[in-house]
Amino acid sequence: MSSINRIIAKALAKSNGNIKIVHGNVVGNIAPDVEWRKWLSYESEFEKNRIRILETRKNSELSFEEVEELRKYRRNRMFAELFRLYEIRKCSYEEYMMVYDFMCTESIEELMLSKLSLDELSYAKDEIVRLSKISMKDLEFKVKEAQKIENYDKLSMVDAYILHVISNIKYARNMSDSDKQLRGELERNNAIRCRSLYYAYKSYVRK
Repeated sequence: MSSINRIIAKALAKSNGNIKIVHGNVVGNIAPDVEWRKWLSYESEFEKNRIRILETRKNSELSFEEVEELRKYRRNRMFAELFRLYEIRKCSYEEYMMVYDFMCTESIEELMLSKLSLDELSYAKDEIVRLSKISMKDLEFKVKEAQKIENYDKLSMVDAYILHVISNIKYARNMSDSDKQLRGELERNNAIRCRSLYYAYKSYVRK
C-alpha cells in the first residue's frame, strides 16, 4: 500500500466514517467492502460444526494448526462486524483504519476459496469456463443483473464467487479490447504519417 493512499485514508477516517475509501477493484455496483462483509459474515454448516468442536477442547489439546484456525475464525467474526459498521459509516477512526488496512493486506480470493466446499468449487469452475466463452454482450448482461445491490445480497456464496471471477474476466476483456483499439489507432496514425512523409518526399524530389 502506498504511503500517499494511507495518508488520504487517515484524513478521510477523521470525518467519522462519513466518507468511505475502499481498496481493490469495484465489481460493478458492488464495492470491495460489501464483498468483504458478505464473505466474512458467511459461515457454512461445516465451519460452524468444526469450530464448535474445537471450542469444546482445551488449548493444550489443540494442535498449532487448530489454534491458528480458531484465531482466524474469531478474527473474521470481529472484522465482519467492523465491515458492517464501516458500510453504514458508524465506525470510529481506529476501526476505519483497521478495515482499510485489512482490505490492503488480505486476499478476498483466498477467503472465498476457504469458505467454499469442493463440490461448490467444482460447480463454480464449470460455470466460469462456460461463461468465459459466451459473447461480451451476454456476459455484460449477466454481470449487470447480478451486480444490482438487491440481487447481490440474495446471491448464494458460490454464485457470488462466480460473479467475482467473471467480473474480472469481463474487465480483462475490456482492457484487451481497449488495448487492441489503441494498437489499431497507433497503426492507422503510423500509416497516415508514413503516407504523409512519402508524398512530402515526392513533392520535394520534383522540385
